[in-house]
Amino acid sequence: MGLFNNDKNINLCLENQLQAYGISHYCYFLSPHFTHTAPVILTNYPEEWISSYINASFYQTDPIVLFARQTVMPFSWHDVPELNEQGNNTQNNRFIAHYNIFDGYTFVVHDVNNCLSLLSLCNIDNDSAFHENIKKYQADIQLLLILTHDRMNKSITPFPFSESKESILSSRELEILQWVSLGKTYIESAMILGICERTIKFHMKNIVNKLNVSNARHAIKKAIELNLLT
Repeated sequence: MGLFNNDKNINLCLENQLQAYGISHYCYFLSPHFTHTAPVILTNYPEEWISSYINASFYQTDPIVLFARQTVMPFSWHDVPELNEQGNNTQNNRFIAHYNIFDGYTFVVHDVNNCLSLLSLCNIDNDSAFHENIKKYQADIQLLLILTHDRMNKSITPFPFSESKESILSSRELEILQWVSLGKTYIESAMILGICERTIKFHMKNIVNKLNVSNARHAIKKAIELNLLT
């Protein structure tokens, strides 16, 4: 799977439709929720931006992407705390400053394949009508994202993020989570698997982090949603 999907038809449809809404620069982003697999990107941002973004694996720490993972609502980049912290000289903010991508808006879709689909619109040209156009065409842009996402899913064969269970959790993590989900305590699970309780706790902490949940109970619920547990 290529990181940059050069589907000219989808790109052209996006560009033409957004121009009708008074929007010039866009970035469509498709990524799985629970792994660090590189995203599929459709954009008319400068090629230098695309290369830098991918080569630096910026998609793993991009504050816009991280914020989008926690919401189903479209949002202004002014609402993203990390983008607006004074004196924040992180790599993220230096990248943002270099390419002048402070002002923008992102629309969000979370799909049934546990993928995150984003349509980010950037006011690179400092257009005074940018936010007025976003507000005016908000519902149309959200629908445009849904239609684009549907076309992307149908145009990429096989689907790029049809991952095995082991690509999300290791075989050992799946084994431990399976026993814990059946009601076994950490001590009981350790005895069954022939390892120490400390190792069980270590793996459970990793499972919780990988699934982006707060505790073991939530990890079990999320694993069931992802069809990781039998």
